[in-house]
Amino acid sequence: MVVIEIDPEAGFCFGVEQVIKTAETCLEGGQELYGLGEMVHNSEEVQRLHALGLKTIDHHDLVSLKPERILLRAHGEPPSTYKLAETHRIEVIDGTCPIVSRLQKKVKEAYDSMDHDIEQLVIFGKADHPETIGLLGQVGGDAVVVSSYKDITKVDPSKKVYLFSQTTMDPDRFEEVERALKDHLEGSAESSFRSDCTICSQMKKRKPGLASFVVKYDLILFVSGKNSSNGKMLYEFCKSINPQTYWISRGSEVDPEWLSCVGTIGISGATSTSISQLESVSKHVKKLTAT
Repeated sequence: MVVIEIDPEAGFCFGVEQVIKTAETCLEGGQELYGLGEMVHNSEEVQRLHALGLKTIDHHDLVSLKPERILLRAHGEPPSTYKLAETHRIEVIDGTCPIVSRLQKKVKEAYDSMDHDIEQLVIFGKADHPETIGLLGQVGGDAVVVSSYKDITKVDPSKKVYLFSQTTMDPDRFEEVERALKDHLEGSAESSFRSDCTICSQMKKRKPGLASFVVKYDLILFVSGKNSSNGKMLYEFCKSINPQTYWISRGSEVDPEWLSCVGTIGISGATSTSISQLESVSKHVKKLTAT
């Protein structure tokens, strides 16, 4: 009999869980609700919310549709979004993760206290990620975004650096960027470099937890949306430890051939993957292994 177990540390991160619950509460009351951007980088969950009645719109729709109210996702938004909603008298339900909200405030305070002739703000993140766009909005776009140590040529070596991070980035890659920046800057690291690792604590714990989990099984099924940068990073990490790791979005994507000659199967996922999705995959795999 094949043993199938779900990673006990998997499931939605706090911020995503809270905004999903907010959406469900509003929709259960029969209220019309528009979500500004996908609530989570997970097509399965987005489809579930759409089935409940959530309508997803983008920023251009705020002017053309003028919905009565919008739900902001956990990633956060720049100040311009709040101003646009206020101008068009749109009620805002703010689902921004508290950790992201604190980071936005921290970034703005750091920027406002800088001497911009000799200092610069650097954000370790994905330039097109909603959270990073929201962070840039706090400082009028006046920050350098680097997604890896290879991007540090964008940074002016003659200016001091204050480094922050998008909350969902890889802690190991953050350390790489720190080291590369220290070597890149003209002044001594002590006088020209400040760093604040603002990666969420759940993300910091995720890789060590996965490292312990994936070695226990013959095969790993990693479940996440294919448009999730967090999912991609964690899947690649799992596969580097257990080569028999497969990246799927739903149970129907499991190839029965993967399961031949397998005695143990571990199921895990990204911080944008719900426990219910993992359970659904587990049920599907149990059916496949029972035949």
